[in-house]
Amino acid sequence: MKSFWFIKSISSCILIALVVSCAPHTYKKASVTTVYEQPIQSYFFSKDSVHYFKTSIDTYGKSLSGILAVRRLNVDTLKVSFFTEVGVTFFDAIVTHDSYQLIRCIPQLDSKGVMNTIIEDIRWVVLFNLNQLTDPVLIKTSDPAPIVRSNYQDVFIFTELSKDNLPLLVTYVYGSKFKSKFDIRYDSFENSIPNKIFVRHYNIDLKIDLTAISFSQ
Repeated sequence: MKSFWFIKSISSCILIALVVSCAPHTYKKASVTTVYEQPIQSYFFSKDSVHYFKTSIDTYGKSLSGILAVRRLNVDTLKVSFFTEVGVTFFDAIVTHDSYQLIRCIPQLDSKGVMNTIIEDIRWVVLFNLNQLTDPVLIKTSDPAPIVRSNYQDVFIFTELSKDNLPLLVTYVYGSKFKSKFDIRYDSFENSIPNKIFVRHYNIDLKIDLTAISFSQ
């Protein structure tokens, strides 16, 4: 019962936020120093075809938790499933780089605004659209970690990198005022893959925390 109350709340909140954006967080226009020629690395799906995450979603005082399974069907397609720990499915979707198809979805989540937000988050959780980035340039910063700005569709992606060129922080930036829509932080790396991932939105009260798991745990 609590899960369905939460789902109804998140659906309403995301839909309202799509109409009334109040993002206070602005990514300042940064000075470009040079073209960034090194490839940004990702080791998702390098050894395993599927990644599982214990996932919690929090919005406006409500919380939902379950297991997120992200399976690579081929280089351009994912199958994404979100379900409770007892096996009740919230949604299944086939996801490509710029579209998705719902296989099944509970009515409380089955709206374009809600699913667009969730699917875009998941693409970046596993860095699925990393190869869609173009025109990478290095940003002038006092931070020792390099920050690269790339074009992505009609927005910018700012990526803070480790010394091994692994993303530590990805920020989705849009509009002429360079507002941050959301960012994703990657932490606790093991074999170059993050065990903990944190998603934070700026124009809605939405955060998603993910911890990598396997069924042997």
